Amino acid sequence: MKVSSIQKHRPLATLFAALVGIAVVGGSLKFDLTAADEGEETIVLAGFTFKFAKPWKEKQVTSPMRAAELTYDHEDEKLADLDLVFYHFPNQGGGTRANLDRWIGQFAGEPKVEEEDLEFDGTKVSILKAAGTFNEPSGGPFSGNSTPRENYTMLAAVVESKSGPVFLKLYGPDASVEAAKDAFKKLATSPFAAE
Repeated sequence: MKVSSIQKHRPLATLFAALVGIAVVGGSLKFDLTAADEGEETIVLAGFTFKFAKPWKEKQVTSPMRAAELTYDHEDEKLADLDLVFYHFPNQGGGTRANLDRWIGQFAGEPKVEEEDLEFDGTKVSILKAAGTFNEPSGGPFSGNSTPRENYTMLAAVVESKSGPVFLKLYGPDASVEAAKDAFKKLATSPFAAE
């Protein structure tokens, strides 16, 4: 979470804090900049601040294994809304390649796969797009059961960190995912966007 401190001009800073609802903590003014843009919300994981706005909507986390969840709410009613899940297992979770291969392995046969590797000031971000017949897990994460979904696409990202990777993953019908593809990449790389 990005926080700035003001040490000088404390009376003026304290008055400003009272006016805009910012707390004075430990004698210094702490600005929480996670909602700097109007309508923008954030998710903070592993020291990264992921920024999002409509049509993304935050939703209740449905499992203790999930760090956060969002829904991409398509305006076009012909497109399915998509759920995006964030995972972060501190100092666990496996390496980037192992997870990408595991996700690709959730498709039957040989799916169409595209990968993009990015780097931001030494932080690696890997983005995956896989399409084909997706074996959607059913009956719980450890049941081993799945339902084949033809013409499905998955978008996933791995953001590497010293405390373990942050994983982002969504999937759904091809057209619905394709329409959200740019928004997914923007969200996955938002911690590194220029202010």
